[in-house]
Amino acid sequence: MIGSGRFGLIRGVCAQGLLLVFLGVAPNVWAEDEGELMAWKYHCVTCHGQTGISSAPRYPNLAGQTSAYLVSRLKYFRDEIEPRNQMNAQAVLLSDEEIDLLADYFSRQVFK
Repeated sequence: MIGSGRFGLIRGVCAQGLLLVFLGVAPNVWAEDEGELMAWKYHCVTCHGQTGISSAPRYPNLAGQTSAYLVSRLKYFRDEIEPRNQMNAQAVLLSDEEIDLLADYFSRQVFK
């Protein structure tokens, strides 16, 4: 039993939300296009933000970058040209089509 009262309800709702995220259901609800879905699926939003605007200075903003630039960078990381870069492990999972979708999505976002 999760518990009773207000805190039990909060824990239950949080547990259900986490379960949906782990099952991959939650991002599908919020995603408006295929590129955004890819951004959730491959966890780009974790560091770079849902709209490509990072909340931490450590991670670059992707919003408003040209699609060609983002494609070249993702392929650079996928090909592990820079050894031990944390993006290599993320990009190695991406196909050319997925890279194109991600680049198109983030290039359409507006940097404010």
